[in-house]
This record gives sequence, structure tokens and C-alpha cells, in this order.
Amino acid sequence: MSKAQKTRQKIIDAAQSMLYETGLAKFRIDELVTELGITRQTFYRYFKSKDELIKFIVIERGKKLSHEVFTELVRQELPFRDFLAEGVIYSVEIITHDTNLKKIMGDDLQLAISLMISNFTSMEEELYPIVEPFVLEAKTQKIVKPDVTTRDIMRWVFRTFLSEMLLASLDPVEQRRAYLKKMMVPAICIEK
Repeated sequence: MSKAQKTRQKIIDAAQSMLYETGLAKFRIDELVTELGITRQTFYRYFKSKDELIKFIVIERGKKLSHEVFTELVRQELPFRDFLAEGVIYSVEIITHDTNLKKIMGDDLQLAISLMISNFTSMEEELYPIVEPFVLEAKTQKIVKPDVTTRDIMRWVFRTFLSEMLLASLDPVEQRRAYLKKMMVPAICIEK
């Protein structure tokens, strides 16, 4: 790892620690550079703004969580139709119980959702290569409708995930699971 890469990683690590301690609302670049013993100019060599740094941290956290969800669901060897609904349910459960994200966002669910929405395109690009083979296999097995693309599915799942984030506390998990299978799965999958 080069000196520049080490410096960038030190900034990221320190920012993450600070965000976990102070939360997003109280996070300040001045405090970060003081703690690291670097200048603001050094900071801006690696990140254009505080928002860019936060976006990077949130995206990285989101990628890790998405990989965790996907890996767990693949491990369970669920049928594709169940995989779709369970992916949403499991993702919401992980996000709502992720203590690090709670530390960053506080209780501001609206802020968390806003960050997810504004960074969806970046997340989609990162996850596409992982999801695509799985969707192609489902298409080969004639589970997925022929005109539905991988991106269509990713966006359906994302929209459903956001709704679940907002509404998860209203209904028991079994009722939410049944609803997802009734509403989301038929939009993506060929009728049995």
C-alpha cells in the first residue's frame, strides 16, 4: 500500500470512528483533521468534500451489508421467488439492527433513506456483477419474466426495501413476507 493509500485509509478509518461516536449531525472536518494531525488541504487532496467522504463510508457499509444479505440467502438455497421476498425482509432486519448505522444516523430514518436513495446508482453498479448471474440462472429456469432485466429486479427490490424500512413496524414479519410474495414476486416472476 502506497503512502497516499495509507493516508486515505487513515482518513476513512478516523472518520468512521468519529461518525460512530458523534453521529452524522455533529461530524466536523476540522475535528477530523485535528485528530489526524493533517491539514485541511491534505484532507481535500483525498476527498472533495465532507459529503463525498460520508457518501463513501455509507456506500461501503451498504455494500458490506448487501453482500452479507446476498451471501446468507444464497447459502440458504432458497427458491428464487422466496429469495426475492426474504432478501427484502432480511435486509430490513439487518439495517434496523445495525448498531454502527444507528450510531451514524441516530434515530433519523429519513436521513438514512435519503442517503440510500441518493447513493442507489453507486450501490447498483457495485452489486450488479454479483446479482446478474443469479438472475440469468432464474431466467434460464424460466422463473423470471423474459422482459424483466436484472436492473428492473434490483430497482423493484430497492423500492420494496425502502417501503419495508418505513412500514416494518406496522405488521408482523409473516404478514409482510406474504404481502411481498403477493405484490413483488408476480411483477418479476412467471406464474407457476
